[in-house]
Amino acid sequence: MLLLPIGLDPVALSIGGVEIRWYGLFVALAIVVAVAIALAGARRAGLAAGLVEDAALWVGVSALAGGRVLYVLQNGLPDIAAHPLHLFAIWQGGLSFYGGLIAGLLGLAVWARRSGVGFGRAADIAAPAAAAGQAVGHIGCLIGGDSYGLPTSGPLAVVYSNPGAMAPQGVALAPTQLYEAVALGLLAVALWLGRGRLERLGPGATAAAYLLGNAAIRFGLFFLRDDVVVLAGLKVAQVIAVAIAVGGAAWLVALLRARRPWPAAAAS
Repeated sequence: MLLLPIGLDPVALSIGGVEIRWYGLFVALAIVVAVAIALAGARRAGLAAGLVEDAALWVGVSALAGGRVLYVLQNGLPDIAAHPLHLFAIWQGGLSFYGGLIAGLLGLAVWARRSGVGFGRAADIAAPAAAAGQAVGHIGCLIGGDSYGLPTSGPLAVVYSNPGAMAPQGVALAPTQLYEAVALGLLAVALWLGRGRLERLGPGATAAAYLLGNAAIRFGLFFLRDDVVVLAGLKVAQVIAVAIAVGGAAWLVALLRARRPWPAAAAS
């Protein structure tokens, strides 16, 4: 077994008594990476940089708020009851992936309607950027021990030794954060390189492919995560992943049907 020891303090530095964590730094870096990729996509699509910056604000704020609120609803209500300001402490870890995704899509939809840019077109630009940003953000999860995997005897494991980590110490755990970072990075590359072909299907095809790929990654990785089983042996995130995949597949089917109308059923 190859062990990846992590003894790094989740707190990167302290300024005036305020702790700056690696998680927060990587979330910030993820936003920078996502915006840079979105700007490149917007230039290719002939959109002004100012539009992307405006959209990034809508999507970023929505995703962070949605991710934090859903995480707290699932895991941290007692903490919030005792310390209400903890709701805003995203730098300490604790963002729900699907909360951020759903809220981010809603924020993008509102922005697209306000700006006059079609939602499908905007979502296509955002898709590779989102995948790349999420890949970077998961490195912060790996350092801080957030979203850790189940104990494993497999060929690769991560072991935490810093008491500040969110993961159990001294236990060989499946490095699900690393797996997800790599998988999302590969998805971002695939979407970027394949966007030309996908665009032939119509606005929204790249975004639909992102939803399908993202759902497949999350569905598979949650077999290695400790979470509550809620339906047919599946965990909450896997059930949501199935719903996301169905939505992405339906979006692609609608685009294909609009591009190549299906023949009418023969009269009986």
